[in-house]
Amino acid sequence: MAKRRASQGYIWWMAWRNFSARKQGGGLSFMTTVSIVGVSIGVAALIVVLSVMGGFEQDLRRKMLMGQPHLQILAENATGGISLKEHPLKKFRNLFPEAVGMEPFIETDVVLKRRNFIASASMIGIEPEHRGNLWGFRDSPEVYFEGSLASLSDKHPVTGTGNTALGKLDGIMLGEKLATQLGADIGDEIIAVSPQAGVGSMLSGGTLARSFVVVGKFGSGMFDYDSKWAVVNLSAGRRFLPDYDESLDRDEYVTGVGVNVKNPIDIGSLSSRIDAKSGLQVLTWQMTNKSLLFALKLEKFAMGSILMLIVVVAAFSISGTMMMTVFHKRAQVSLLRSLGMSRWAIVRLYLSHGFTIGTVGILVGLTMGILVCLAIKSFNFIPLPPQTYYLKALPVKFLPFEYAVICLSAWLFSLAAATYPAFTASRQNPSLGLRFE
Repeated sequence: MAKRRASQGYIWWMAWRNFSARKQGGGLSFMTTVSIVGVSIGVAALIVVLSVMGGFEQDLRRKMLMGQPHLQILAENATGGISLKEHPLKKFRNLFPEAVGMEPFIETDVVLKRRNFIASASMIGIEPEHRGNLWGFRDSPEVYFEGSLASLSDKHPVTGTGNTALGKLDGIMLGEKLATQLGADIGDEIIAVSPQAGVGSMLSGGTLARSFVVVGKFGSGMFDYDSKWAVVNLSAGRRFLPDYDESLDRDEYVTGVGVNVKNPIDIGSLSSRIDAKSGLQVLTWQMTNKSLLFALKLEKFAMGSILMLIVVVAAFSISGTMMMTVFHKRAQVSLLRSLGMSRWAIVRLYLSHGFTIGTVGILVGLTMGILVCLAIKSFNFIPLPPQTYYLKALPVKFLPFEYAVICLSAWLFSLAAATYPAFTASRQNPSLGLRFE
C-alpha cells in the first residue's frame, strides 16, 4: 500500500513538472496557459450567467407569489361561481388548516372608459377589510401605493362635481400602468362596461355600464398586474358577473376563494383535498404561471448548454496541448518505459496532467465568477432600462448546486480530453523513442 502511494505521488509530481514546463518547453507552457484561460472563461461565464438568470427567476417567483393567491378554489364550471352559503369559509379553513390567509374574491373582464380613453381590464372584487393581503395590490412597503383600500367600502363624489350631479359613487383602484393608459388620477370618474352582460342579466339588475371614482393607484412591479387590474369592493364586482341577478347577492356568490400557505413551493399536494364530486376545482400559482415557469427553465437550460460549449472548446485545447506534450516528451516516455514504468502508469501520468490543467482552470474560473457575482450584487453597477425591465439592476442568486455541476462537468471534459493523448503515449514503442532522440 505504501509503495502504491509513493508511486502515485511520483506520478503527480511528474504531471506537475509537465504542467509547469520551464525553459526548454516554453511553447508548451504557453499552450497550457491558453487551455487554462479557456476553461476559466467558460466556467466563469456559466457561473455569472446562471447566477443572473437565477436572480431573475427568484425575483419573478417572488412577484408571482406576491401577486396572486397561492391557491384558488374555483367552480368546476369555468363560467360559474361559488356560493358562500353553500360553501362557507369555515369549511375551507378546516380543509386547509395551514393557511395563513384566506378570502373570497370576484374576477371578471371589463372595459374601462374615461373620456376618449378605453382599456380592457380584469376587475377584482375583494373585501376591503382584508386589505388585499393575498394580492399584488396589498398595502405593503413592496408595493407602490397611493390611496387606501379601505376607501373601497365608501361612496365618493367625483372631483369638481360635489354630490349633486352624479351623487356619490363606489370607489375603484387602478394599476399605475392602467391609470396612465386611461389618463386617470385620484378623484376622476371611470366608466366600467361589462362585455358579458346579457339582456336577461340587465333586466334582473345586472350591470352593462357603471361609473366609479378612482380612489387609489398601485404599482406591484409586474406589468401584467399593473396594466390590467382594477380593484373594487365585493358587492360592486358581483354586479359584473355574467347572468347576474339578485339571488347571487343573497347566496353570496363569488368567483372563488383565495388561500395563502406558509410553503407555496410544495403546494401541489393540497389540490387532492377538494372532493371531485363537490363541483369545485383547485388552481395553484404554478398552474397559473405554468407557461412562464417552463419558459424560464427552458431559457436557463438553453443558455447553460450554449455556454458549456466554451468549456468543450477549451477541452479540445487541452487535448491539443497534451498531444504536443506527448510529442515533445517522447524520449522521456521511452526512458520511463525502459526503466519499468507500466503502460497504465503512463496513462495515469498524462490523465493527471490533463486533470491538473482542468483543475487550475476550474478553480480560477470559479473564483472569477463568484467575485463578479459578488460585485454585481454589492455595487449594482449594471443598471437596467426601466422602460424594459421591472428591476433597476441585474439581480444575482448564488446557486451552489449548479456551481458543483459546472465544475464536475468541466473536470469530466478535461479528463476526456486527456484520454486519447494518454493512451497514445502509453502505446509508444520505447526503443523507437530512444533511437529517434
